[in-house]
Amino acid sequence: MNNFEDLQNKWQNQSEVSATEDGFQSLLKSVKSIEQKQRTGNIVLTLTIIILVSFLIYVSGYKSATFMLGIGLMIGSLVLRIAIELFSLKRLRSINFSKDANTFTKDLTTYYSFRKYTHYIITPLALIVYTVGFIILLPSFKASLSNGFYIYIICSAVVFLTVFSVFIYRQATKELTKLKQLQMQEGV
Repeated sequence: MNNFEDLQNKWQNQSEVSATEDGFQSLLKSVKSIEQKQRTGNIVLTLTIIILVSFLIYVSGYKSATFMLGIGLMIGSLVLRIAIELFSLKRLRSINFSKDANTFTKDLTTYYSFRKYTHYIITPLALIVYTVGFIILLPSFKASLSNGFYIYIICSAVVFLTVFSVFIYRQATKELTKLKQLQMQEGV
């Protein structure tokens, strides 16, 4: 029983500076985590672009307008998504952590509002454009690949798009939850 009372006294007597500093450290870790996730996402998207460009070079003899349109849409949607993420990282890094709490919270809320726009509008459009590009390529694949490999490509694409969509949904949900918490702190 004595240990509980000691803990309770320590908790009640802790200074506000200590609590604020702990909150700031927690927030800083959260921001660093978001930054790392965005970098990781960009690496994955860049690798996908490299694979698509390598595929384009590999099949360089097959340059029909339909094929070029499909592969162009896929690569273009990924490049757009990377550009948005790089812009987002730049905005995140421009937030001044030494400002007063209200200004900092407003800046962070603005950042998360931009992320909300990114998650609800830009990301779904990029995913749709990527999928349309892939669908445009399907007739070329069917004509030049064995039936078994063609079915494998379709199945793996469905699995990839499903996993990718779930990943994006989870990340968006986490970020939007933080936005709501910041808005509640701000009293918006």
